[in-house]
Amino acid sequence: MDSTPIAHLKAALPSTTVQRRRSSRRRQALPLIAGLLTATLAGCTDDPVAETLTLEFFPESADAQTAETDTPTPADMAGYVRIEAQVDIRRHLIPKENSLIVRRVNDRTEALMNEYDPWHIRFDRVFEPVADGAEWRRAGRELTSYRRWALAADPDAALQEFFADTPMQPIFEVRDNEQRLPDQSRRPPQTATLAFVFTGGTRATAGESATAYRGFRNFADDAARYQRRVAALWEYMDENPGRRFETLRGLFAEAEGEELPESQLIAQPRQLAPFVEQAAVRPEPASLPRLRDLEIELIERVVAAGDALVRIFEVPKGDSFTLQELSRRVFDPFPGVVTAKPDGTVVEAVGFVEGGEGYTIPSLDLWNAYRALDGLFVSPDPLVFLLERQDDFGCEEDDEACVSSARVSAFLQSGPLTARPGSAALIQQTLEAELRPLDEYRLVWIRDVADETTEDSAQAAMETGE
Repeated sequence: MDSTPIAHLKAALPSTTVQRRRSSRRRQALPLIAGLLTATLAGCTDDPVAETLTLEFFPESADAQTAETDTPTPADMAGYVRIEAQVDIRRHLIPKENSLIVRRVNDRTEALMNEYDPWHIRFDRVFEPVADGAEWRRAGRELTSYRRWALAADPDAALQEFFADTPMQPIFEVRDNEQRLPDQSRRPPQTATLAFVFTGGTRATAGESATAYRGFRNFADDAARYQRRVAALWEYMDENPGRRFETLRGLFAEAEGEELPESQLIAQPRQLAPFVEQAAVRPEPASLPRLRDLEIELIERVVAAGDALVRIFEVPKGDSFTLQELSRRVFDPFPGVVTAKPDGTVVEAVGFVEGGEGYTIPSLDLWNAYRALDGLFVSPDPLVFLLERQDDFGCEEDDEACVSSARVSAFLQSGPLTARPGSAALIQQTLEAELRPLDEYRLVWIRDVADETTEDSAQAAMETGE
């Protein structure tokens, strides 16, 4: 296991002068978790090629709906949609010794530069865009990012063509919320609906699917083992509530690659010599807690099992994809992470999550599916907590002692410690349910009445693409 791409991190771990009387096997699995914590998993560390798709909607001009006759004129177009794809090439995430990944990324950059990449084909299908453009960025002679956008006047038709090569069928429609009277020149409020209907299929090849499902079954076995070991640790802390805080401090420190001090007896053995009271030795604020041998053993078993789970972000020898990447290709029907920016107030969101500047459809992949299990079998899950909470918890910069204690407090405040370990078969069944695409993703909003501001925004999008 020391031959893993990140095994070299082990040598960089802080050393200690305290010797511990235990097996050397305890450090074999640790560097991967420590490495992911350093890289911050929340930044999507696994994929050297990151792809996002943004759909921004603009209403049609109010002037286009002004009727000069006694009969209301229905809308002949539903406004505008600005489609933007962003592909980031993150070469710093490519293991230098893996020539297969290097070749895969080089082939992708060549396709982008020579305009035969799938993104080029999709944009070329958009019929007569109002405006469009593209941008490349390089570091030296190497491509680092590619961006292309198009502004279309018929959102439904443009999206239908754009997603024609994916398992998703988009639908965009706009309807008036009320009947407009003949003497009204101002159009009534409108309801816009963006939907994606899953038609079945996958973006992965047969070989990629077979590899992903094998790894998927192994992951379920590893998750069952991890849950059993967390359950044993939770049971110990229930029986020893006074040791809960220090044990959790030790657990998080072990996962981050810190050497735990040697255990000591909580109650000293009875001595024949007269007892001489000694001054209490106060540890340094940043020092780690003294732990019992049983606590150390339970902690090590949890960390080793958690390390097996996060190996989905590691490229197996002879492969060019991580299991995490393959799971996204097998289960996620979208060509990239889709974000919609509606031109109004959202009243319904199915499959969309609000965040940032719009509503995003979360990626369907193995890690997101596992995160959804938090609280179902193990609550709270220490692995998910460690990899998702990468903040200072309100502590001063470089105050490790404060962070160590505040992190445990935040973990304990997230809910009672419970564990109901599931079998590998049950975990796999639950993960599969989380990975299954929805039959329909839907976003509904009440469109803002077109005014000078929205008209200026649409005009700016036409001229600059921003």
